[in-house]
Parts: sequence; structure tokens; C-alpha cells
Amino acid sequence: MNDRTPRQDIGAERAVIGSAMLDQRVLEDIHLKAEDFYRPQHEQLWDMILTESRAGRPVTPLALVQRLIAEPIAGLEPTYLHECMEAAPVRAATPHYAGIITGLARLRRLADVGVKLQQMSLTSGWDETEQVLDDARAVLDATANEATGIRVRTFADALESAIDLWSSPKGKSYPTGWSELDRKFNGGWHPGQLTIMGARPAVGKSLVAGCAAVAATGYGVGFFSLEMKEHEVIGRMTAASEGIDLHHLNSFDLSETDWSKVARLRAKSADWPVYIEELSRTTMAQIRATVRTWKRRGPVPLVIIDYLQLVAPADTREQRERQVARIAEDCKHLAKEFDTHVLALAQVNRGSTQRADPRPTMADLRESGGIEAHADNIILLHRSDDMEGEIEFIIEKNRHGETGKINLAWRPHFASVNSMASESGDFRYGIA
Repeated sequence: MNDRTPRQDIGAERAVIGSAMLDQRVLEDIHLKAEDFYRPQHEQLWDMILTESRAGRPVTPLALVQRLIAEPIAGLEPTYLHECMEAAPVRAATPHYAGIITGLARLRRLADVGVKLQQMSLTSGWDETEQVLDDARAVLDATANEATGIRVRTFADALESAIDLWSSPKGKSYPTGWSELDRKFNGGWHPGQLTIMGARPAVGKSLVAGCAAVAATGYGVGFFSLEMKEHEVIGRMTAASEGIDLHHLNSFDLSETDWSKVARLRAKSADWPVYIEELSRTTMAQIRATVRTWKRRGPVPLVIIDYLQLVAPADTREQRERQVARIAEDCKHLAKEFDTHVLALAQVNRGSTQRADPRPTMADLRESGGIEAHADNIILLHRSDDMEGEIEFIIEKNRHGETGKINLAWRPHFASVNSMASESGDFRYGIA
């Protein structure tokens, strides 16, 4: 380890740690790995901070003191956290100190490479010169690429990965539950993509999302409910899955037939890879941490967020449109990071009802600029009095397929939206 500038390392590390304890949003601004830290105690402390944050727990000084008492770090007293807080800069300056840590970590790794190259040159024979040079170049390139995040990838490498994907039935897409939508989306929900589903209040976007979750019970889904209580989400999914009148569930007035259906659902859902998280206010950092926890138990090909504008912004001082744009961007990153499909619901302005054609457009999405930019697909829902028993899916944006409109059967008593067809990919919601 290079001791060239230990004071600079330690000072920057103390500042970043203190800043993270005082404002957890700092963790969204910087991307430091524990091994980037010079001081071993700081490395362990930063690993503890990241672990707590990813688990959705607070990293306040009081919370960390409790963790240090339960899991002591040799050579670091809990009172040391006070020194870190005193060294903390304003949040805007924290990335500068993080840059110092990253830069010095790269220099230390480069110094380690120098030692390794020296050992290689001193222990090799004269007839191994060419091989040593090749090995030295490889070691240096690998270190430089790791430090800068550069990945050397040829077309041939990428083609091999694509062929593996194309030849694998799994991983291509996951059925949405509606064959009409599957055809538009080239098979269904694709990992790494973000779909925005927008509608005016009371049109039925949460009901549609519940149906999508029921259709995903065979492959895995996580449902973040920021608007409804957990039992409301479960009630809609139960009605859609088993054909129970939603009014019976909401009024706690179930018949014997209803109870037999509930018993059947209890038995068959025991092994469903389905997760429900009721959160009245949450950040994207907490959502990421929760998805990471789910993924440890198995794949989660679909993540539903109900709804996007209720996610707490990382920076409350930003303009609202910028806040929503960042949340949409984070949803896209979430899809790519966890190789899942994110279905984020969104509110649509009521202004479209004043037009001759009341169907919503992308421009009607509240704070729409950033949403449009980051979404792979945008579906807008529409119902009107002259569409009795039907709901319209307006596919306004489809980065990898066709746009257009599809009409589905609207059955609100059973919290269900069904395909007009009856194909193998159709989930028969509410039809037990």
C-alpha cells in the first residue's frame, strides 16, 4: 500500500463518511466501493453504511453507533463518528472529496502494479522477455480498465451474448397476461426496460397493475404500493385471480363459495414468487434496496411501482419536473441494474377531458418531459361512457415495436381486465 499521502486520504474519507451520515442522499450522488478507502477501519465502516442503506435502514449517527456496539470495528470507537460529522462538507462538495478517494485509490493500485511488474522482470529469464512484456501489458490494461470502468468488448463478444439470448426461451420476455399487448411488445415484458402506464384518476391503472401482477405469479413480481394499503392490493389480486366479487371483499361479506375460493388461493399461492411492499413514502434508494433483497431469494422479472409521482424525490429543492425526471431515470436504471422490467404507473392531467377527443396523450402526463425521455414504452388508459364494458390501451411509445390501440374487456366487479381473445398467453382474470 502506498503511504505517499495518508493525511489526504484519511481527511477525504472522514469527510465523505460524515456527509453520508448527515444526509443519506449523498449515497445517490457518489459511487464509492469499500475497497477504495485507504484506512481499513474506514473501509469496514463504509461497507457497514452501504449494507444498512441497501437494506433500507437509516445510516444516521445514532443508528451506526448501535451497529458499532453490536458489531465492533477493531481500532474504531463509536465516538469517532463525531469526528467524521465535524469533517463533513456541504452536500454539494461531497463528490469532490469522493473524487479524491477514487483518484488516490487508483494511484495505490497502480503502485501495486508497479511492484508486480518489478517482480516479474526480476524473476524471469532472458528468453521470456516477450512473454513478460505481453503479461505486463495485460496487467496494466486490466488495472486501467478497472479503474476507469472501461470494458473492452468487441462486436464478436456482443454477438455471442446476443445469440445466447436469442436461442434461450427464458429471458426473452415474460407474458403480460394479454396476448394483444404481448404482440405489440414482441412477446411481453422485456428485462431491462421501463414501461410507463398513465391514466387519469379513477380510470383503473391500479386495477390493471393488479392484473399484471396476477399474471406474473408464475415467474415473479414485486409490487410497490405507495397509494393503496396492502390489504387493498391483495383484495384486488384475489378478486382477479379467483373470480370473487370485489365488493364482497371490501365489505367483509364473503359467501361460502367465496371462502372456498380464498382457501384455494391460499393453497396455490404458498410458493408464488410475489412480493408486496406497502410504503406511504419511499425513495428510489429504498426501492433499490428492497428489490436487491427480493433478488437474493430468486428472480423478480417484473417490478410494479404504483405510482411514480408518489416516490419521494432525492432532492426536495429541485423543480418538480426535474424531480420526476430523476425518478423516471432511476426507474430505468433499476430495470437495467436488476435485469427486470419496471412497470411504473403515472398520473395524467385531467385537461384531456376538455378536448373534443378526451383520450390522453404523452403531453398529458404530469411533469411529462423526463418521463417520455426515459421510458421504453408508454401506455395510456382510457375509458368513457360510450365504451361500456371496455378499456382502451393507447400505446403512445414503443421503442422496440408497434404503437397503436388495443381494446380489452373491463370487468371492475372482479377487479379484472381481460383479453378479447382466448389465446394461450391470455390470463383469464376473474374467471375461476
